[in-house]
Amino acid sequence: MLRDIYLFNPQNDLALATGGINYVAPPFAVQMSTDLALIPAFIAPAGSLVITDSDVDQQWLEHLNSILGLDVHAVGRSELRSLTNYRVMPWGWCLDIRRRLLKWGASSDSVPSKDEVYHLRGLSHRRLTILIHLYLRELMGVELSPLPVEIAVTEEVMEFVARHRECFIKTPWSSSGRGIYHTVAGTTFELEQWCRGALKRQGSLLCEVALDKMMDLGVEFYSERGSITLRGLSIFTTDSHCQYSYGTVASSEDLRQRIKSLYPQFDDVVKALGGVLERLVAPHYAGWLGVDMLLYKKDDGTVGIDPCVEMNLRPTMGAVASALGDTVLKPGAEARFTIEHRSSTSDSWRSLPEPVIEEHRLMSGALLLTPPHNTSHYRAVLELT
Repeated sequence: MLRDIYLFNPQNDLALATGGINYVAPPFAVQMSTDLALIPAFIAPAGSLVITDSDVDQQWLEHLNSILGLDVHAVGRSELRSLTNYRVMPWGWCLDIRRRLLKWGASSDSVPSKDEVYHLRGLSHRRLTILIHLYLRELMGVELSPLPVEIAVTEEVMEFVARHRECFIKTPWSSSGRGIYHTVAGTTFELEQWCRGALKRQGSLLCEVALDKMMDLGVEFYSERGSITLRGLSIFTTDSHCQYSYGTVASSEDLRQRIKSLYPQFDDVVKALGGVLERLVAPHYAGWLGVDMLLYKKDDGTVGIDPCVEMNLRPTMGAVASALGDTVLKPGAEARFTIEHRSSTSDSWRSLPEPVIEEHRLMSGALLLTPPHNTSHYRAVLELT
């Protein structure tokens, strides 16, 4: 059986937009990949490895192993050359991360080929959300929410905005709110310029009518040997720029019941979505994938669901939050999973209540999931509410 080696590379989604083999990540993405290198440990199967060259990370991971009962260990980049019988599981595939892994010494059979990465980039294009909507409509016999529209001409985008006023304009490849323009006042010169630049870089834009959102949620799947398995659920909150703020952590069953209390047909949608992903994604991809959804209030006052706001062909923070709710949080409890940021290392982190761990479960307080580096700008926190 192959052993999984995980790598946290949040710059992947940004690299997908360029499609190049030599991508220079912005400083914030490099900092995140360093500070949050241990994030995959919470979704990794027992016996897996996580790539990090930090001694502090390695010590912190062993600390987490001891208090949480994990069985995940650190491996340095230089050690990849001496390992055998493994596959690399990054936070998404792009040509640049494939190049880096091979440079570090990863075996060629542990990473996809260039052609396979090109194909995965195509599957990561937002136009796949349109296809998923159409297949779900065919399977379920009903249109669950308005279809996104792909447009390649600035004037047609502006016509769409003029008709709907409040809408979301999205680049084909974007991450955590980046590459999304939320317009509430109709057409503007600023929007027109943004569209022209985005179309020049990425070729098209996805246009969506804004919905009266009630809840952001995610469904976490795993693709393996041509099959799709449901791995968990997540409920999360975003800011005004559609960027991830925090995840609500509870058991998958508790989250499922909360969602179903608003939308009783949720299980039917998830089942149908799994069938669609087995058709579109599973033959070409192995690993985690997350589908973001939202519940919204329809014009008649009933609750509707957008079954695919976005599909991420990689692990997500929702997958981490879901795993924490099922394996780390005490039964029946609720917590927040947050990625905190400080602008300068001279700024103090907010103080956290001491964690109380019993039988590998967080009973009270807050647990640091990533180590307290003196040089870190980001940290991950699980805090009971």
